[in-house]
This record gives sequence, C-alpha cells and structure tokens, in this order.
Amino acid sequence: MSTIRIAVIGADQLDPEHHLALNTLAESGAISAFALDANTDDAGFDALKAAMQANGLDAVIIAGPRSDLAAWLSFCLQNGWPVYSTHPIPPRVEDMIDIRRVEQMAPSACLQFGLTARLHDSVTAALTKAESGDYGQLLTLRAVCGVAGNESEGAVIFEHGAQMIDLMQAFAGPFQDIIGFADFDRGQEPGSETNVLATLRTHSGAMASLHLSATQWRPTFRLELGFEDGYLWLEGLNTHNAYFGQEALIYARTGDDGARHETVDRFDQSNGTLVSVKSFLKRIADPSSPAIGTSQQAFDTLNTLQRILAADPIYAQFEERHAS
Repeated sequence: MSTIRIAVIGADQLDPEHHLALNTLAESGAISAFALDANTDDAGFDALKAAMQANGLDAVIIAGPRSDLAAWLSFCLQNGWPVYSTHPIPPRVEDMIDIRRVEQMAPSACLQFGLTARLHDSVTAALTKAESGDYGQLLTLRAVCGVAGNESEGAVIFEHGAQMIDLMQAFAGPFQDIIGFADFDRGQEPGSETNVLATLRTHSGAMASLHLSATQWRPTFRLELGFEDGYLWLEGLNTHNAYFGQEALIYARTGDDGARHETVDRFDQSNGTLVSVKSFLKRIADPSSPAIGTSQQAFDTLNTLQRILAADPIYAQFEERHAS
C-alpha cells in the first residue's frame, strides 16, 4: 500500500494515543500527515479544499472534541474525502443525524469515529470468550468509569464515558429501558456533569448499572460481566497517560460442581488506537474492508448517553428552558 497523505485539522488537539499512532505510521512510511489550522467557515473550508487539491491529499483527520465536528465531517463527506474523527462521538444527537444523512447521500463515503476502547487487547479477548457461548447468556453488567482533578476538566461522559457505553453495547447490544440521574455542578449544559448514574436493560433482559464520574479520585475503568456460567471482568485500560492502570481480563467459568477457577490475564500494550487508524487506512485502500467505529456505533452510543440525561427530571427542565 502506497503512502496515504492525510490533512489533520486541529493537530494541536490530538490526544496522546492518536498522536503516537500517527507518528508510528508516519515513521513506517504508511502515512504522511500535514497539519492544517482552519476555522469552520468558508475560508477554513476553502483552505482545506485547496490543500487537498494542491498536495494531492487522500484523507482528513478531525482532531479533538469540537462543537463544529458535524460541520467538518459533513464538508469532507460531501467532497468525497475519507474522514476520521479522533473523538468518539459528536456533542449532540442532532449533529449525528445530520452527519449520517450526508453519509447516506455519499455511497462511497468512508467515515470513522475514534471508538477505540473496544479494540484494546483485553476487550477483544473478552469478546471472543463471550461470543464462544461457553459462558452462557449475559445476565448483568456493572460499569464504572471515572477520573478527577486535572483529568476531569473535559466532558467525562462524552470521552471516557462514551468509550465505556460503546463497550457495554458491544457485549450486550442496545439498551431498551433506561433510568438515569446526573448532577450539574459545573453548569447546565451536557458535558458539565460531575456524576452520572444509570440503570439499563436490554431487549433480552440483561440488566446493567453505570457510573460515570468526574470526582473519582482513584481513576477507574472497570466493566464486570455476569453470565449464566461464569464471569468476565475488564479492569483498567492501557493509555499513555496511565489514568486507569494496566489492563487485565479476569475470568472464570463455573463447573458442574459449582467450582470456579479464576484466571487473570494482563496486557501490556496500548494498541486500540493504532488498530483503529490502521483500519481507516485499510478502508481507504480497499473500501470493502470491514468497517469499525461506524456512524451507527457512534449514534447508538450518543443516543444512549442522551437518553440517560433525558431520564433525569432536572435535566429535562434545563432542556425545556433552552427550547423556550
């Protein structure tokens, strides 16, 4: 595969994982990345179009959490450029609907979101075990995702929390029933929550609890999966800022005698983001390649988040106030 030339919008907002992945791919000759500082207006769009045409660029990466994500993604899709968002989801369901509408109007569109946690080694190992059928039906999920202090300045639920919800849905499928509560200590806009609590249930009857927190002084990323015939626990998430500790998969099956033989597998690498970007490059070269980080997965994650917030009567009052 020849070198793929990529324009990076907002390169100064690249998170450490994507920054390292792009550096690794550039060093291997797989890509050449060109930073482009442009605003979301006609001048900014013209600057990107000129750069794409003048340099013969092949794709676009939109970096960081940004309120104008939908505008950039839509502009790229309308021009037929493969586009990758490092952020897992846009900030509003309405944005996601607009993005998907443009995507559907471009049959050859290549769009990918940075839903990278599901690609980490511990998660893929757990998914393989869950899909084998050896553990029986999934009955329960318990999830905790939290940071605090300097790590909590951003919107926890729209970053780490989105990754956790995507994982939950990777194992359980979409949630049918949702009850949620959120506090708004930092403001009255989505993304200002310091704690979000939810109980959820799938169509098949699997029940889940979720706690997303910006006041979790011991950073935590944990998903406990309870099955008819055993359990799978995902603990930690390897990242280069080491918020959550080393990844581990803890698992056991119950024998006919009820005995459990627990095993702990630990994982040293942080490959999820690199796998994600490599998949994007593969789809550019071969559009028939399997898609990951799809707009459907991003929509399902964002929709679940918004339903959790909307289930809180206090949040509903804020929404009514904004609508009026």
